[in-house]
Amino acid sequence: MTTKLFLELKKLFADLASTLILGKDKDAADIAMLVSEKSKALADELAK
Repeated sequence: MTTKLFLELKKLFADLASTLILGKDKDAADIAMLVSEKSKALADELAK
């Protein structure tokens, strides 16, 4: 599960970077929320 979360975060960070480069701020905000949710899930998983 932890590896899956790391891979999802890696993909989300790449998506976030590309949307910021393209200047799509609204899309970037949505992706940043997903990053936050996945980061919390990863932290919870690692705390077990």
